[in-house]
Amino acid sequence: MEELFKQHIDQMVPQAQEKKFLLAVSGGADSSVLAYLFHQCRLPFAIAHCNFHLRGEDSDKDMELVRKKAEEYGVSYFEREFDTIAFQQEKGLSLEMAARQLRYDWFAQIDKDFDYLVTAHNANDNAETFLLNMCRGTGLKGLTGIPEKNGKLLRPLLPFSSAQIRRFAAEKGVEYRNDVSNFSEAFQRNKIRLSVIPKLEELNPELVSTFSRNMALLKRQFVFYRSQMEKLICSMVCAEGDTIRISIQELKKCEDPALVLCEILKDYGFSPSLAEQILDSINEISGKQFFSSEYQLVKDRESLIVSRLNSIQEEETRIVKVKDLELSGFKVEEFAIDKSPDFSPNPNVLYVDAAKLATPLILRHWCEGDRFYPFGMRGSKKLSDFFIDQKINLIEKKNIPVLCSGDKIVWLVGYRGDDRFKIDNQTKKYYKITYHGSF
Repeated sequence: MEELFKQHIDQMVPQAQEKKFLLAVSGGADSSVLAYLFHQCRLPFAIAHCNFHLRGEDSDKDMELVRKKAEEYGVSYFEREFDTIAFQQEKGLSLEMAARQLRYDWFAQIDKDFDYLVTAHNANDNAETFLLNMCRGTGLKGLTGIPEKNGKLLRPLLPFSSAQIRRFAAEKGVEYRNDVSNFSEAFQRNKIRLSVIPKLEELNPELVSTFSRNMALLKRQFVFYRSQMEKLICSMVCAEGDTIRISIQELKKCEDPALVLCEILKDYGFSPSLAEQILDSINEISGKQFFSSEYQLVKDRESLIVSRLNSIQEEETRIVKVKDLELSGFKVEEFAIDKSPDFSPNPNVLYVDAAKLATPLILRHWCEGDRFYPFGMRGSKKLSDFFIDQKINLIEKKNIPVLCSGDKIVWLVGYRGDDRFKIDNQTKKYYKITYHGSF
């Protein structure tokens, strides 16, 4: 096993002798063998141990053994004691999740000086994870098992079964402690280990190695699936800052639109069932909205538009002097009218009669019922109707600045000025206001 381990770690980490490893060691068989193998392979490592104080005196004996082994191997040692029960009750977590969060939060604090954090997950842990994911419900990725390498997290014992590791420990005289809580079926994983896997092994005595081969194949299949899916998604998704647009026309062309939409939306917190509802809405009228915890999706005419909830601004700014608009992303120039202005067609530029512009000005976003007199048109028009005419979607219209003088709209910024503030034959001075897009 030692030679196989050395070959495996060399494949996982080229030039491993030049790296620094932090080993998470509990004192059990797997992590004790892990530390032994690192020592035998002369790899540079340190040991980190968590005492969760869940097993009274036994927890302290685990800590003593790990501390002793660190001294024996002559490596740096880190330990941390936790009141796990109190943390669990405070956070409302299961005991397993509370211990996991405490462990990895602490590792994140101390592993900054190391190239890799190493845990002792083995092939049996992988099989248990596969079965747990199957029971809870999962997609293809959930059937690929525990990754051997995830960023700086390494799991070099995954190719080895629990039985192999214990035989090796016995052969080499590796000292370790048994955690009696591993024999309690109060934990889901233990129930899988103690009751489910032994029954399945009656059908296939080599169950764990069969699962390992299957997961390796599923991992390859998932990599291929993911690459093809990404190409498909790129053909229909356009990113604009924090916003993405999904082409409804391209989505409809897919052989399985629901699957593709689920893949696109999962990173934005939309569940598969919500993605199905969204798909059902694509033939309905525009404007329907769907929400995840951090994002909203709006069904537009030709696109599904996803944006962050906090990207929609709600603030209102009071402008005491016209020149103060420059503090909100505008440039203000004042001119005497001695000849007809050279009007720019740029929609982000407004020419307005200075005498008609009463301060304070208000810079805000549109509200239901807003009405203005669009320049070049007769009569007034609701902003909501103007948005429809201009085919402006719900997310865009919520972010368009509206400049007001008193209760009158002066400018729907970037789109249309109000006819009541235009330059006419009576104008003596005017402002040229240019918007730079920072409100």
